[in-house]
Amino acid sequence: EITMQGVFYGIVNALPREYKIPFSMHVSGFKYREIAEKLGLPLGTVKSRIFFTRQRLQQELKDFV
Repeated sequence: EITMQGVFYGIVNALPREYKIPFSMHVSGFKYREIAEKLGLPLGTVKSRIFFTRQRLQQELKDFV
């Protein structure tokens, strides 16, 4: 049986590292600024990568809701 959680993890794991790492950190409770500092990225880049990942997940998971 296909579960939403399984699809969620499959989508996130299939992402390139530059999207997967910031998103995983955000889900783990890191703030945008903390992620930017730890990864040495501009704050706007972190925000846009997390936004892109959320959009992708919403699109892929819309059939489960």
